[in-house]
Amino acid sequence: MSESPLHKTTGPPGSPLVRSWRTTARQLRGRFGRPVDTTFRYDPDDPWAVRTTFRLPLGVEIHWTFSRELLRSGTRVLSGEGDIRLCPLRTEGKEGVVRLRLGPAEAFATVDIDRAGLRSWLAETYEVVPDGEEAGRIDWAAEASQLFARP
Repeated sequence: MSESPLHKTTGPPGSPLVRSWRTTARQLRGRFGRPVDTTFRYDPDDPWAVRTTFRLPLGVEIHWTFSRELLRSGTRVLSGEGDIRLCPLRTEGKEGVVRLRLGPAEAFATVDIDRAGLRSWLAETYEVVPDGEEAGRIDWAAEASQLFARP
């Protein structure tokens, strides 16, 4: 797959391809939003997870880890529970945004992500590790030894 200006492939030659997408999200505050530099990162060696970094002013970084399937579902229908909720919203006849509500009900942040960009990037991650093939990417012996290792 060729790279686009929005989607980047990283990693040393011969290693699994890590997919990242840098975009500008919009953090909602009242009736206004502020731009937030955001990076989504998918590593095939951790095939069910997507790591996201929100870069706020003054160098503050907020990190969230999402299920790749939850993000995909959230581009189509209301998804998630607890501290993570996603909802696709159409805006002005365009593809729209995915609205993320992050955090507990008493103290949450709301962020809008470009829906078309997220869907396109997620499609690239499913080309790297197709749906249903995630378990084949895990070194289960290493996971078991780490799980049962003594501190």
